[in-house]
Amino acid sequence: MSLKELHKKNKATNRSGQAVLFIVMAICILVFAMLWMVDVHRIIFLKDRSQNAGDAAALAGARWQATSLNFIGELNLVHALASSLDDDVSVDVITNTQMRISFAGPMTGVAAAQQAAKLNGIHVNEDFTSFMMEHADKIENEYGAIFNGNKALPEPWPGAWYEYADMVRAIASDGVAAGVDNAILYTDPMGPHPLLQIEFYEAVRGKNWCWFHFHGMHLLEEYDGYTWWPGLPAQDEQALTSPEYLPLNLRPIELKLSSVANEDHASIKAAEEIGIDLLPQEREDDEPLENWIYYNSGRWGSWDTMLDPSFPIEGDVRDEYNYQGADSVMRVEANSHRLMEETKAHDTIVWTGAAKPFGYLESDEGKATPNSVGLVLPAFRSVNLIPIDASSAPDGGSFNMKWRRHREYHLPSYMSAGPSALFPNCTYCKQLATWEIPEFRMSGVEWLASNSWKCVISPPGGGPSGGTRPAH
Repeated sequence: MSLKELHKKNKATNRSGQAVLFIVMAICILVFAMLWMVDVHRIIFLKDRSQNAGDAAALAGARWQATSLNFIGELNLVHALASSLDDDVSVDVITNTQMRISFAGPMTGVAAAQQAAKLNGIHVNEDFTSFMMEHADKIENEYGAIFNGNKALPEPWPGAWYEYADMVRAIASDGVAAGVDNAILYTDPMGPHPLLQIEFYEAVRGKNWCWFHFHGMHLLEEYDGYTWWPGLPAQDEQALTSPEYLPLNLRPIELKLSSVANEDHASIKAAEEIGIDLLPQEREDDEPLENWIYYNSGRWGSWDTMLDPSFPIEGDVRDEYNYQGADSVMRVEANSHRLMEETKAHDTIVWTGAAKPFGYLESDEGKATPNSVGLVLPAFRSVNLIPIDASSAPDGGSFNMKWRRHREYHLPSYMSAGPSALFPNCTYCKQLATWEIPEFRMSGVEWLASNSWKCVISPPGGGPSGGTRPAH
């Protein structure tokens, strides 16, 4: 073979090798692109599934809230009828039944929410399940513990804490897929406090000095150590008459029959709507006091968030729907494991849905909010989804387990012993450790001294990517 022929053969072999290398590279790129597209598709699919499950769970809980409130309202009217007939035995049975319904109804709603989430493809969350199972033991062993002859927490009826613990344990035994994100435990601190605001920690982590400019400039300027913090606020004792999960926020009030059944009271018209002829009662000096189920006025107020002109909604809230007090907020989490092995990562999709019972009372002047007369009456007609920021879910959510552990266990240690008691694996503890550095806080003061003009409140509405937290 001549040199010329050998050169042509080598050249052809090189071209063939380059073509094979190009094909291999193209196949690798296509495989990675396909895996990436599968990962993205899986995340989008899980997000849609989580949204459907969270919203369905929230609506299921709200329906049981509405049913419970209406049933309790109807029993108030039956109570009035029994009282007018001097049937004391029936009055006692009705009052005890109402207190039990105020717990059993919402807890049935929690169970219905689990079924709704599971039917929409969300699996049992082991963290949620463990938390509720542990809390059932706490209710039984701590709420119901006896000190000096008395229960640790006053019971709404005899044996309530043991029955309530059984309700929570039964739900946990079936597996919890949707956490009640507006649950308020009796031991949870309630009220405004910077350390109970998740936005405070986010501002520290991101050096968001504008948050301090709008919400707590004094924190940067005055803070001088962990003893500076005010004590954590205590829980409202009136909450003990409602369950911790999907609370209805009701309470018994001692009143005479004539106070809830007179010609000017909405109870007369409400009784007529369900077929009860409740005659107006005349006041008597010896008329006995009886327990009636009323709305807790501290929790049933105007829906201020929705009335804020900066809140991103269109239109106005009707006067008869301008109330807060009972809503259902459900959190679901779904994990998506990536196919691209080199990442060795997974994505957690979180969705929180919120819903609320809606209704009104009829009067000669028109429609009024269900809580307009204080006494619980049958008034709720529908349930609808609402924005998360307009719900009763606390900052961070009640079933954000990392945030809950920080609030329950880490904060009390920090408040009593300072930075030395912070937990190293806690994200929020790390932000507190950063906060304790004087130079960090001073850098915020210095930045705001010359740049506070850059701090502006964004107009309502979503960004270019669409969606906002208020919109779920």
